[in-house]
Amino acid sequence: MPRLIALRALLLIVVVVLVGRLAQLQLADTDSRRYGNDPAVNSRRYLTVQPRRGEILAADGRTLLAESVPIYSIAVVPGSLPSDAREGERRDQVLARLAQIAGLASTLTITPSSALNSAPGLRAELRELGPISALEATQPLTVTVAPADALRAFEVSRTYSDVVTISNPLEEQIARDQVRRYETILVQEDIPLELALVIRENSNYLPGVQVIEGFRRNYPQSTAIASLSHLIGYSGRISQCELVAENPATSWLNSLTDVVRNAGVCGLIPKRIDPQSIGLPAYQGSDRIGKTGLEAHYEAELRGLSGIDWLLVDALERPVSAPTALRPVEHGHNLILTIDTAFQSQVERILATWIAEGERRRVTSPDAHKRAYAPIASGVIVALDPRDGRVLAMVSLPDYDNNVWVDPSRSAELQDLLAPADAEALAELQRLAPLTNRAISGLYPPGSALKQFVGATALQNNIIAPDTRVRDPGLIRLIERGGAEFILPNSVRSRDNGELNIVDAMRLSSNVFFATIAGGNTEVINLNAEAFRTPGLTIDRLVDGLGWFGFGRQMGVDLAGEATGLVPTQTWKFQSLREPWTTGDTYNTAIGQGYLQVTPLQLAAATGGLALDGTVYRPHLVQAITDANGSVIRTIEPDVLAQAPVDPAYLATMRQGMWESVVNGLNIAAREECSGLRIAGKTGTAEFGPLIFTADNRQVRQSHGWFVGFAPYENPEIVVAVLVEGVGDLNDGSSTIAVPAVAQVMQAYFGVTPPEDAPRTCPVLPTE
Repeated sequence: MPRLIALRALLLIVVVVLVGRLAQLQLADTDSRRYGNDPAVNSRRYLTVQPRRGEILAADGRTLLAESVPIYSIAVVPGSLPSDAREGERRDQVLARLAQIAGLASTLTITPSSALNSAPGLRAELRELGPISALEATQPLTVTVAPADALRAFEVSRTYSDVVTISNPLEEQIARDQVRRYETILVQEDIPLELALVIRENSNYLPGVQVIEGFRRNYPQSTAIASLSHLIGYSGRISQCELVAENPATSWLNSLTDVVRNAGVCGLIPKRIDPQSIGLPAYQGSDRIGKTGLEAHYEAELRGLSGIDWLLVDALERPVSAPTALRPVEHGHNLILTIDTAFQSQVERILATWIAEGERRRVTSPDAHKRAYAPIASGVIVALDPRDGRVLAMVSLPDYDNNVWVDPSRSAELQDLLAPADAEALAELQRLAPLTNRAISGLYPPGSALKQFVGATALQNNIIAPDTRVRDPGLIRLIERGGAEFILPNSVRSRDNGELNIVDAMRLSSNVFFATIAGGNTEVINLNAEAFRTPGLTIDRLVDGLGWFGFGRQMGVDLAGEATGLVPTQTWKFQSLREPWTTGDTYNTAIGQGYLQVTPLQLAAATGGLALDGTVYRPHLVQAITDANGSVIRTIEPDVLAQAPVDPAYLATMRQGMWESVVNGLNIAAREECSGLRIAGKTGTAEFGPLIFTADNRQVRQSHGWFVGFAPYENPEIVVAVLVEGVGDLNDGSSTIAVPAVAQVMQAYFGVTPPEDAPRTCPVLPTE
């Protein structure tokens, strides 16, 4: 018997020891144990420290275009809050105080609702707190409590704890976010400094509540110069799909698993594999990331490198020590752009002026079908240095202020920019697409602004020589393989222009000439027997020639969202339309119509190559990258995108043709006596949209107005491409809107004013 008693006593002692040890490990019932440094009790965990995003500066290296402004935010550490199991009442009080500070509404629930009949004091309290939900008497009643009354609601729940419970939105957020108990949950961003100081001074009353320092992106110049928004872009909260794409996998198997698991939402996205990426991921779910423009393209440079802190936690993952730096944070690098803000602003105003002029012509047109056009509201200007690819200005209208993405007070503006509630406003938003940078993402037929490249290709392929004369009867007529008649009229003059060499053809912008050298004229039925006959380039060699100058592919500009354009081929047409290629298709491609599509940036960069020696440089907006102290880390050197294999003499011939189109053509505003500059260039009128019936029952299409030019003619320093959408047939908008716009941009760049003694033939230009 004594032995049995002894055995029982021994077992009891063992149980007591085990329970005590369990309490020591899990409950941490004293401050000395909980906040001790006993490795048997605590373990190490790691936290990331977000870097400050780098700045973006204008060409002067001083004017800020994007900056990271310090902000203060409220956060909670779930493991540092009073325990909901042992200190529930105190926890509710802390969260009630925090809800009051953060402006969050709470909810009181009365169960059963009949308790109001037996507790008149409760009914009076509830009436002062808020409206009671109209439910059946047998159902629980709920009261929504305003943030200012959060603490009073807590007192009511404590006084009537048998029938009243309080529901705090912060508890719901903690449960929903499911973070580790030593990590922080963001409650409210960008609070006033005064409030941050008050919270820190009263930290004893708010255990588990922290004020954390962070950064908010700000774009100081974008409100005044909104066209900068398309270039700079914006940053925002990282999405689940971006997390999958940006955080590398340690192996191909992990990569495949991650991609497949998220394919339903994200599709098949590329994922980098880095065996050294074991540990904390590069991006967390609360991080921000560049979404568009330079912010997205230079994400790796601007973001910096996260730091790593370590801290001790107990068995319940509650922090028991302050964080200690393990790897210091490295703040992001800065970008110095090629953009001068004063010049960008001037270009923006010039484009807006000519868009307004196009709209004035539309509403005052004597032709009813032109007055029925959609309002003229869109256009693009791209200016770059052909010698190295530096983008000097890039304006796409309509534009927007990218501060709406980062300023919480402007959420209503952002909503209108993304999805306005009004159906009519939504349709207009979709038409104008202000978030689209038309310079790199807009796809347009270039019209006759393509002809210099067609001519250079034909010369290099020996289809013609500079002095070859081609008959231009005013239009081309031929019978297609299907038996239908195809007619190609001239661009400006449908009269018989006689025999033309290539310079004459550029001056007159002869559709017949360039269609002939591209698609041949052996099948043309309206030429006499003595006319020069040629099979032309055919589409394959024409496509190759356009590729020499970079058409049909991305130019590689350092902006996110660049389009490739489209240079159609026989294979493309068969695969896309299930139709064979025809001679008429080649004709249309040669005059910049049909299926051909380019971006304004492509046309500007390609013209820059033709203006010099055939070297097409990759356009770029960043000239240097500096560290947080302003020291230059890397200078962006000129990068050759393409080298057109065209004899320099042939390039000179095409430049002469562009010169003749100005000095002896219709592009009067660009002439030296009117602009004060020696400008060479080429207009383009490009049809688009559906057929429209005129008053005399003719079928026409609306058209865009283009002009691309360079100056000075003998030693080009700048190339400017202008597109104003929909103005091509509004009093010849190519020569009377696009041409003077280019001239004014170049005058602003060189600091030249129009000659005071300009002849009367020079057009009178609208003022801003």
